[in-house]
Amino acid sequence: MKKLHFIFLTIVAMACTVLVACSAEDGETGPQGPQGIPGIDGQDGLDGLDGTDGQDGTDGQDGNANVIFSNWMEADWNVQDDPRAKTMNMLITEIDNIELRNKTLVFVYLQQWGTSSIYPMPNAGRWSNTLYSYTFGNNGITLNGITVTLISTNGVDLTEFQYSGSRGNRFRYVLIPESAQSGKLDYSNYEAVKSFYNLPD
Repeated sequence: MKKLHFIFLTIVAMACTVLVACSAEDGETGPQGPQGIPGIDGQDGLDGLDGTDGQDGTDGQDGNANVIFSNWMEADWNVQDDPRAKTMNMLITEIDNIELRNKTLVFVYLQQWGTSSIYPMPNAGRWSNTLYSYTFGNNGITLNGITVTLISTNGVDLTEFQYSGSRGNRFRYVLIPESAQSGKLDYSNYEAVKSFYNLPD
């Protein structure tokens, strides 16, 4: 009986050894398992704060910046006042504020009795026997004014309607430095000049 018990224990021990030896060897790789559930998308980052508004820029200069112009001046023949030839001088008090001589355009415009038209000088205006003209600088070296001349072109005495300031004959000068000149502007058109440079009435 003791022999059988010993044999039985021996067989059990051998079986256990075989099982342990078999379990130590790697088995074949099993099939791939199912794919996992996708992860949740991450949250977007927070938007940055809006920046503060910048300061407003300074206003630009008026369109007539650096342009020198006079008010309308009634005819005042203060240099020569003859029946057929008259001359007056218009001083330019702003002359020190502008580079003149070769770089400045100088225009004089004329209004006359009996018409609302404004003429660029030199011009006869509405009359057939007159010529209104001007020179810049008083024909001298001081460059301090404009000399306006009115002459009769047919040898007949001028009438007060042609020369008198009280009859509406008046003049206005406009001096335009090189920096303000426009190649597209018709300077013989007073209304265009007035609008372009924002000249007052």
